[in-house]
Amino acid sequence: MLSTKEVMQLEDILGMEQTSVKVLNNFANTIQCNQSKQLFQQMAQKNQQHFQTLSKHLSAGQTLQ
Repeated sequence: MLSTKEVMQLEDILGMEQTSVKVLNNFANTIQCNQSKQLFQQMAQKNQQHFQTLSKHLSAGQTLQ
């Protein structure tokens, strides 16, 4: 079971992950170097995976309360 503080921290981290995905995708869309573009895309995908994992934990924690 997650405490209120833990839920709030997870929500903050989710927001940061979403922002990171947006920023990294923006970099990938504006950069000319294909190698760098791929790197930014991979980083955005990783952050999206983190977001999804954290969302699952948050949902599970809120369900248990």
